Amino acid sequence: MPQTTRSTAVFALTGIIILALGIRTGVAAIAPLAPVMDLDVAMEGLPLGIIGTIPPVAYALAAWFSPWFARKVGIESAAIAVAVLGALAHVWRGISPSYLSLFVATAVLMVAAGVGNVIIPGLVKLYAPRAIGLVTAVYGTAMAVSSSAPSFFGVIIADAAGWRISLGSWALVSLVGALPWLLVLPVARLRSRAESALDSGLIPVVVPVSLFRSPTALSIMGIFAVSGTMAYTWFALLPQLLVDQAGFSVEQAAFALGVFTITGFPMSLIIPPLATNPRWAGALVGIAVACGLAGMIGLLAAPTTGTLFWVVLLALGPMTFPLSLTLIGLRTNNHLSALALSGFVNKIGYFIAAIGPLLAGLLLQVTGAWTASVVFLMAVVVCEIPAVWVLARNGNVDHELRDYDETAHLSK
Repeated sequence: MPQTTRSTAVFALTGIIILALGIRTGVAAIAPLAPVMDLDVAMEGLPLGIIGTIPPVAYALAAWFSPWFARKVGIESAAIAVAVLGALAHVWRGISPSYLSLFVATAVLMVAAGVGNVIIPGLVKLYAPRAIGLVTAVYGTAMAVSSSAPSFFGVIIADAAGWRISLGSWALVSLVGALPWLLVLPVARLRSRAESALDSGLIPVVVPVSLFRSPTALSIMGIFAVSGTMAYTWFALLPQLLVDQAGFSVEQAAFALGVFTITGFPMSLIIPPLATNPRWAGALVGIAVACGLAGMIGLLAAPTTGTLFWVVLLALGPMTFPLSLTLIGLRTNNHLSALALSGFVNKIGYFIAAIGPLLAGLLLQVTGAWTASVVFLMAVVVCEIPAVWVLARNGNVDHELRDYDETAHLSK
């Protein structure tokens, strides 16, 4: 197996961070520009809402084939494909002549981002196996920045050059993200040939056991799904809840949503390094559950008292998102195992996250009150509790699957 040189590792880590910066820029780029977008359909209400549902659905769909694709072409080549396809899709969105064209371009962009979501934990496991917590903190923060930057800079660019240039300009970030991987590619091809002799130890190749058989894999997927459900639901519904329950103005509700968003930034930096200590993984899940439940109970029972405090507690609930990203690398033996686990976590987690806001909104519409929706979300958070004990055991997904496979053979 060829050794990874310092220069190769530096190029790879740079590529991971820039790739993370590029894959989320398209998520929030359209909403602030919607009022000035002159397409055949007005970008408001349902048309804008449909565009907003694309990311979690595309992420879930992309996760089904991403591990296979990355193993087929090589994980570094997959990173280049994500960057190039993302750049093309950004340009496509900028020149779209119609709503249908914009919809398809957005879907393509989000599928590329979905592949990126899956392969990045594998890249971290491959190129920074001894610094998973630190690198995950950095790339997780980069993803958070890339999700929010278009809301601010996109408007500035649109004011100066028009909304089409604003949408298309994010292609530059994606293209720059491909450059480090082009430098890493020759070394990656040498490693790929050497890996063929090690396939017998990689769970995607030989172990014919579903990841559902691993308690650790299920727990990581569960906390990922709950964090996604909470984030997507509250991004959509929190302002309306605060207007209805706390008597906030639209401006105050928007400010509170900003507080909810900003609270997640330090979590992406703090949680991954803590997760490298086996004793902290289960405890962090417990803290997230307690904070999420306390925030929702507060907004139901005393919405006008200490409202922003309840919002901050609510925002601490999704701290299990950076935790789950870190554990994908920590609880597997190698980068291909991490790739398989990442695909499992993303495809099921984002599918659940896409359904959550719809069910919460449906309950609100049917009952005409917030109680049923919030109680439903509290029940979702409670589903994380078993992970407190499972993750505290510091289990390894590869070992659990191998043990199950041996047990199954012995029982025959």
